[in-house]
Amino acid sequence: MSAIGLGKQVAAAFGREKPRSSITEWVDILTAPGYADEVYDGIPEIIDSINLQPTGPGEASRAIRKKLKHGNAHQQYRALVILKALVENCGHKFQTTFADGQLTDAIRHLATDSTTDPKVKKKLIAVLASWQSQFKDDHNMTIVASLYKQCRPPEPVRRSVDHEALERENEHERKRREEKAAKEEAKRKAKLEKEAEKERLKKEEAARKQRATDKTRRKLFNFEQEKPQVVNSIANASSAASNLINAITLVNTEHDSLQANARVQECLEKAKQARKQIVRYIQLVEDEEFIGSLIETNERIIAALETYDKLSKPDVTEQDVADVQEGLAAANIHGSELNKLQEKQRAAVQRAVRNRIRVGEADDSDPDSRQAQSHLHPDLQDLSFGTLGDQRNLPPPIRPNAPYSSDDDRRGGSLSDFSDYQSDEETSNQHAGPSSRRAYINVSDNEIDGKRGGSKVEEDPFADPFAD
Repeated sequence: MSAIGLGKQVAAAFGREKPRSSITEWVDILTAPGYADEVYDGIPEIIDSINLQPTGPGEASRAIRKKLKHGNAHQQYRALVILKALVENCGHKFQTTFADGQLTDAIRHLATDSTTDPKVKKKLIAVLASWQSQFKDDHNMTIVASLYKQCRPPEPVRRSVDHEALERENEHERKRREEKAAKEEAKRKAKLEKEAEKERLKKEEAARKQRATDKTRRKLFNFEQEKPQVVNSIANASSAASNLINAITLVNTEHDSLQANARVQECLEKAKQARKQIVRYIQLVEDEEFIGSLIETNERIIAALETYDKLSKPDVTEQDVADVQEGLAAANIHGSELNKLQEKQRAAVQRAVRNRIRVGEADDSDPDSRQAQSHLHPDLQDLSFGTLGDQRNLPPPIRPNAPYSSDDDRRGGSLSDFSDYQSDEETSNQHAGPSSRRAYINVSDNEIDGKRGGSKVEEDPFADPFAD
């Protein structure tokens, strides 16, 4: 085996066969069309292969030189990218040995050849410029550092390149100024919009506060000023109730529906609107002359609404009634127009009661008020009788008379004293009966009865004083 290996080495020496290892394979792979221009994939593997083999730097330099001389534009560009990466990362040994005469000649030819792709030539000049800047102070890298001066383009070309670079810089500066101006304009517009929105919100807040102030400053009810409106409301409500009844009467409920009749619905809406005014005046008006008319008008509207509710419901069976009752037991549903209005009226009454309670708490310091309220029935404590409740100097109410006493003679007698009604069940000695003339009390009879029975004569408060 050793003889065979030795023979191969001798044959290679005489035939000058170049070594081909994984380094060459990696260079061929990484310069293939499938790799982008600036991709560094696979570079670490090439570096490891070069450092593991004593002939690694020479083989890598030879493989890259072949790509620079005989490859297409993409292979030349990729070879320059790989060479720059190897110089920067492969170590000092590679840096001092890769730039042999054949590689430097290939680099010079690539830089001066007119058929070289401009993109490849630009990349080559950039690589040589970086080497010149990196190794200008290293005497071992003089050849590499001097390649830039040898391969850089002539002065006119350089001036052209500088002019293009200046134009690009100017274009970039112009775009930057335009972008900056656009940003400032957008910022200014945003600021104006923000100020406008802030001003709008400020106006809305001021308007809301003004509405709240106007609402709290509601004008107090003045009956003398509102009297024409009250009369007009009573007339309109009465007319609305009559119109609703008449409209319902003209509809044949067997064939037509009240809900589908436009005239009935119009009268219904007018009646509900009129009733709102009536309910409001019932709560505010305290005049005895008008409160009765208001209540009567309200009852007429309620009767009309009840008629509408009654006639608008379809015929139902007992099973339907049972189902509805079960549903009402599970949920509180108010479907009729009357129930809706009653709910609104109850809510208004509750608010009025709460207001009176607050007023009552403020008047607790008045002893006369507390004494008057203490004698009221619980059902009457929340009622307000208006101006009637303020008349405290009225005479006491009429009450039934007490049993007869000797003081009755001095008072002159009661209505029963002048009646000719006699009860045989209570007194057995009453001889007088009904007659055409009025019978008067005989004082002597009272004395005799007092002596005989020893009991008081009970007066009959239900006797007819005008009986003949």
